[in-house]
Amino acid sequence: MNLVKCANGHFYDESRYDKCPHCSGGAIRNDNVTVPILQNAGSDAVTTNLSAVPAATAPVQSVSLQDAVQSAVGNAPVAASKAGDDQQTVSFYKKTIGSEPVVGWLVCVEGAHFGEDFRLKSGRNFIGRGGNMDVVIANDSAVSRERHAAVVYEPKGHTFLVMPGESKELCYLNDEVVLTPKEIKVNDKLTVGDSKLMFIPCCGLAFNWDMAKKEEK
Repeated sequence: MNLVKCANGHFYDESRYDKCPHCSGGAIRNDNVTVPILQNAGSDAVTTNLSAVPAATAPVQSVSLQDAVQSAVGNAPVAASKAGDDQQTVSFYKKTIGSEPVVGWLVCVEGAHFGEDFRLKSGRNFIGRGGNMDVVIANDSAVSRERHAAVVYEPKGHTFLVMPGESKELCYLNDEVVLTPKEIKVNDKLTVGDSKLMFIPCCGLAFNWDMAKKEEK
């Protein structure tokens, strides 16, 4: 495509037309080409028949480059899409080994979910009653709905941490209040609400998924 602008401000494909199809009275698919124009400064944009506006008196056109390209190839103008990142964030292990493996568990040893286990993944695992949490303690009304606490697996150092959440409720590690991130080790007990959760790691220095991946090769 060789997009050019004629003397009257119209964009068209010079490789397909010897002269501006708008000025000559016809477009690729339709003789009645409508484009947005500005009537007066500060007024709202309106749509008008381009052929009905004399070239010498035509108001200033508020046509984006995208609309000009669309008009040049015979398509109706479309609203420009906003630039954005629609891609989902890829986790550490998802990126390195292609899946999201378990890195440990929390096992309820006291409370409404007694005997149940909750799977942990790499990164932050938020604990709460809400179904959108990573560790869902749904049957304990003393647990905050969202982000009561978090258990973190740091995959580069192969360490686990417990962190306070974003709610006003407190969490405890081995009956000591958690106000700052603290390292958590095998069989440590985390208390949230009326539930006590024992920590069982899968990954660490002795075994981790990076190591397993290298041994597989």
